Amino acid sequence: MDLTQNYFELFGLPIKFSVDQVQLKQQYRELQLRFHPDKFASKGGSEKRLAEQFSGLINTAYQTLRSPLLTAEYLLLLAGHSVDNENLTIADGAFLFKQMQWREALGDIDISDASKAEDVLESLSREVSEERQQLSARFVAGYNEKNTQECTQLIAKWHFIEKMQNEIERLEDKIFDASA
Repeated sequence: MDLTQNYFELFGLPIKFSVDQVQLKQQYRELQLRFHPDKFASKGGSEKRLAEQFSGLINTAYQTLRSPLLTAEYLLLLAGHSVDNENLTIADGAFLFKQMQWREALGDIDISDASKAEDVLESLSREVSEERQQLSARFVAGYNEKNTQECTQLIAKWHFIEKMQNEIERLEDKIFDASA
């Protein structure tokens, strides 16, 4: 149990943005079976605590590498650049304008007209997904060029994209619940 490994080493994966999700899941299951704290219940206190810490590391690493956004942040961290999510700002006027348009479109949705609302949400979701794919591709290019400043800006936008997608999904659930 090596608590100093990075997340990629822990799962035997190459350090890169594109994570093999099948291999990640398989390695996660194997590690959990091998190092689950219950297997160390009869051991001494320090060995039991180490198993609990290692299990926590496995879970955190798995959650991070499952998420492209969290993987991007982690890659920057490994490169020596910590991302301060609390103080990220977006300095791209066109993106900020697009963000305002999306928020306005969400605010204008009338859930009492489920069919029209679903069409608008589907269109918004498609736009947000396309934006996420573009950000992802731009992040990989920026990361490969070691442009941490650009990558940090992309992560700030990406956080907004994730929040927007979550809001769209919440509204879709609300419409579904109202029509059920």
